[in-house]
Amino acid sequence: MRIFETLESRVRGYIRSFPVIFESSKGAILKDEMGKEYIDFFAGAGTLNYGHNNDHITKAMIEYLQKDGVLHGLDMATTAKKKFLEKFLLTILEPRNLDYKIQFTGPTGTNAVESALKLARTIKGRSNVVAFTNGYHGLSMGALAVTGNNFIVMKHISAVPMFLSCPLTDIWGLELILWIILEKYLQMAVVALIILQLLSLKQFRRKAV
Repeated sequence: MRIFETLESRVRGYIRSFPVIFESSKGAILKDEMGKEYIDFFAGAGTLNYGHNNDHITKAMIEYLQKDGVLHGLDMATTAKKKFLEKFLLTILEPRNLDYKIQFTGPTGTNAVESALKLARTIKGRSNVVAFTNGYHGLSMGALAVTGNNFIVMKHISAVPMFLSCPLTDIWGLELILWIILEKYLQMAVVALIILQLLSLKQFRRKAV
């Protein structure tokens, strides 16, 4: 681990919780340089729903790379994006009679949160956002403001106006808090968005026996 401590900046995050050098991965298993296996409940912070190196996904990716498919197109039109939109329309939108638009954000949850904050405030014409304790939404300014971990937030920014933090310890507390919000704030037409992290996957990474 010395090379990481020597050359990487002090803003390292997950590596501090998992001080192991991983070499390979397949399905739900991570293997370190010593050959020891770990069950990966973390799953890339929830991005690896199909596991590491899923055979079908790996095959499609290799084929795409071998035919020189566009890897970086910003928001330009590409064949890959066209096929995705067509499939999404036929599989998701049309069967449900949904008249939705699609926004392609960046590859992180933080990007999605920032987009949701901007969209909600623009569409609703309101500024206030309700968030809950113990939720983690990212480290950019907006996402950090709705993150409910004071240890993380206070290290980076002071209190941000127009963000209301509510305590949350269990599902019954959520029901009560939502009722209070609906009664007090929504009727005043001041809340643009309520953001909630239903499950923190960081709590569920365990070493294999």
